[in-house]
Amino acid sequence: MRKQVLTAAAVLLSFCGYAQTKGTNALSLGVSVNSNKNQANTPTGSSTEDVKNNYFNLGYGHFISDNSKIGIDLLYMNNTSKSSNAAQDNKTNGYGANLSYQKYYPLIGKFYAYAGGSGSYTFTKLTYDDPANKNKVESNTYSLGAYGGVTWFINKRWALETRLLSATAYYSDIDQTNDSESGSIYRNKRTNFDLSTNGFIKDLGFKIYLMF
Repeated sequence: MRKQVLTAAAVLLSFCGYAQTKGTNALSLGVSVNSNKNQANTPTGSSTEDVKNNYFNLGYGHFISDNSKIGIDLLYMNNTSKSSNAAQDNKTNGYGANLSYQKYYPLIGKFYAYAGGSGSYTFTKLTYDDPANKNKVESNTYSLGAYGGVTWFINKRWALETRLLSATAYYSDIDQTNDSESGSIYRNKRTNFDLSTNGFIKDLGFKIYLMF
């Protein structure tokens, strides 16, 4: 009887997420890569723009209770835009930090749904792949967001997570400097506020966790 009980317990554990318990730590690596092509037709001709966006983050999380995790992520981004009407590429580099809270809900077996919220800060700088072009655009962006997705707790040490839905409010402080050939400098400073929502699958990104 005792052997049967132990066997049943082992089988039950094999279908549960092991490590989303209070006190567990989690290191994460996140990657989100996407690209798109924009085409414009005008009476004078047509133009295309190829845009490639790369986002990476390295994070640390701690389960403050069973199925509840707080975390911090360090962010890096590298975006490139090339137009058929321009001789050089536009490149945007940025970095930042993100604080988050996530709550996990069991679905089936080792699969869990999660919902969370986050606050972040990012700094970005737009430069041109042309030594003669000294124009630049720098921005500081603050955001608050809510999101959700699915996590697969593969075993005691590893988990794979994807984000499927999100809604985020952004506030940006933008500083633009234009340095003309005549030597004059034009500077423009402005602020933006934006609310963005991404539906199912459109905000797809992945994280892998190492838990201990």
